[in-house]
This record gives sequence, C-alpha cells and structure tokens, in this order.
Amino acid sequence: MSFLSEEDLRQSFLRHASPTLWSRPDPGWRVKTALTALESTCSEGRADWVWAGMACGWAHGVGSEAAELLRQPTCSRILEALKPQAARREAFLHARSGVAAPTFRGWLAALIEAGLVCEVGGRRYVLGPRFALPQIEICSFEFKLENWRRAFYQAKRYRTFSHRVFVVLPPRTAGRVNGALEHFRRFNIGLIAHNANGISEQVLPSRKRKPISRAGFIRALGMLLDQGEASPAIR
Repeated sequence: MSFLSEEDLRQSFLRHASPTLWSRPDPGWRVKTALTALESTCSEGRADWVWAGMACGWAHGVGSEAAELLRQPTCSRILEALKPQAARREAFLHARSGVAAPTFRGWLAALIEAGLVCEVGGRRYVLGPRFALPQIEICSFEFKLENWRRAFYQAKRYRTFSHRVFVVLPPRTAGRVNGALEHFRRFNIGLIAHNANGISEQVLPSRKRKPISRAGFIRALGMLLDQGEASPAIR
C-alpha cells in the first residue's frame, strides 16, 4: 500500500504522528497547528504544515487582536528593528521598512495605537508594553512523495521563521536520500519517513535553532495567533 498523493501523505502524518518525533513539548505547553505558513515574500515560501508549542496560554504575550499587524510585512520589519529601551529614530525605521513615507507612517501609527510601539519623544521609538514575544517553538514541514531535492530546497526557506524544519517522505523515497544526508545536516533540515500504515521514523533530527529572520518569525507568530484556540500538547 502506498500514498496516491502528497495530500494523502500529509493527512496520514497529521492523524498518526506524535509531536515527540520533532519536539519535546512539556505537559503544560499549548499547541497550535496551521495547514499553511506565511507567504509574505517569495523567499520564505509556504510550508505544508506548521506546528507550534508555547509554554503558556496564547493570551499571555502579544494578543490575538494584534495578529493582523504582526502578519503585515511593514509592521514586522518595524518591530524587528526596535528594542524595549534603546530608542530608534523615525528615519532609521523608515529606511528599514522598505515602503513609501505615507505607508510607513500609517503602519507606525497603527502599531502605536495597538500598544506595540511607543514614542519616547523627538520621533524616537521603542517597543511598546504590549509587545512581549511568548516562549514558543515553531516547527515547519514539507511533504513530498518523490522529489526529495525539491522538498529540501523548499524546507531550507522555512528556517527564516522556524526553530526546526522537517522533510517528510515515504520510506522508499527517504531511502534515496542516504547519500545526501550531510546536506540535510549542514542546513539543519530534519528527515522523517512516514509509511501508509501510519508509522513514522525520524531518520535525521532537526536541532532547535533561532529563526534566521526576526521579522519572518514575527509574521509567523501573527499567522499562528490568527488560528483560533490552542490545544494541550500531546506526549
């Protein structure tokens, strides 16, 4: 028995695989999942599935009402450039935003109104009291039936916003990767073999690493905050 499509592979994995394959969630963690990850720039791509575990309730930290702002590319670039205490000048933030001045000022005003950014005088800004990133781990997955090279290429991009990244393949395809496992290790891409009977094997782990882009991570957080209530972690 084999999978007829990549969607069959994904659905089987979602039904049967345990999070202990890719993470070590504590009993008190809350979990969110999403079928697609952000696609705000072509360099970040769209993950087939995203899993996120957080150490406390999702209401602690940035609230869900701010999700739309976090997902917005200009806002995420502004937030990325700010710190809680060391103030940044407006001209610096505008340059980092990559948009025209009227657009920049509009999004900056929205961030200030939401309490995510504060002005400290002289057109200088710091992170606001409502911007508190949660203790979170984001894992992203790419599913392929045959083309593992394509899966690897796509998975590399998810490191922008993820702490761990995995490629999931049927066992026969995963076996063909043996000669290229060093490439997976080099880029910290994990490999999981999943068969049509619902059995998974971690061929190669993905070590927990900080996402490459803080702005990409902020956008991913906004996407996850917009997914509804979280469920308890499964051990």
